[in-house]
Amino acid sequence: MVATGLFFLLATATSPVRVVDDGCPSGEEVELALGSMLTASGVTPEKQDVAKLQHGAEGLHIELRDPEGVVIAERTLDGAATCAELGRMAAIVIVSWESDVHPEFVRRQAEIVPVRRPAPPEPPIPTAPAVVASYDVAAGATFGQADTLAAGASIGAAWFPRGVGLGVWVLGAGDLARTIEVGTHEARWRRSTASLELAVRGARGALVIDGHGGPTLGWLTTEGVNYAQNQSDSAVSLGGTAGIRMAWWTSRHAALWGDLRASYFPRPDSIYGSAAGATVDEVTAPRWAAIASLGVALGRSPLSR
Repeated sequence: MVATGLFFLLATATSPVRVVDDGCPSGEEVELALGSMLTASGVTPEKQDVAKLQHGAEGLHIELRDPEGVVIAERTLDGAATCAELGRMAAIVIVSWESDVHPEFVRRQAEIVPVRRPAPPEPPIPTAPAVVASYDVAAGATFGQADTLAAGASIGAAWFPRGVGLGVWVLGAGDLARTIEVGTHEARWRRSTASLELAVRGARGALVIDGHGGPTLGWLTTEGVNYAQNQSDSAVSLGGTAGIRMAWWTSRHAALWGDLRASYFPRPDSIYGSAAGATVDEVTAPRWAAIASLGVALGRSPLSR
């Protein structure tokens, strides 16, 4: 009680306002509130303004007069609140008036509590897409043009360690036998090939394009036709091949493909034939061929679908 009384005396001594009340709220409560809301920066007022609190039909009427009795401001508050609430509201109204007419008395700033906003989440570190190898085993029908057109078949396998880019191809192909004139007779011949090729793959959606090329090993077989004694022979030769394959992956594990390639064998392979007692005839087997292929492939697509 003693501490409360001392605080009240100190507040009323430094307050620029003396409150006159009619009981609810009490002047002491309002003056204590004023002392907590106003700071005088070391200035003690010589004369005090007078705030008169009076209940009426419309509510609590507040009137502020200067020491000479001149009305500074007045206002009516709703009187339905409790005495404590009315005292607090009356103090707020008086403080706003006093800080306008007495610059030396300023309203205490409410303590500002810094709001700690959560730090924005760090952007995710982009990660490189996982490298997945692509591969397939392909089979198809071929149509080869050397000296004449002949059908055939091919089978091969491809592997690309990064899905696209550089990879390798292994391919085997063969045509049906063709007929070639040897002097006054004929011979049937066919060439089967096996190649190991370096390939470069590019992909755009489901479409995959491979450029490929490398050495190819040829196996040439010949057989005479309508000779008195038909003989056969064979020979191995080394050549080169290059081409382009386009594949459309209908799913992640299956594709339709088409291939265009050319092959060339630099060493000439000769086919001989002779009838009984006749001069030996000789002809050179075609050294080049153009081949178109169509087929299906099973494996892993270079792109996820």
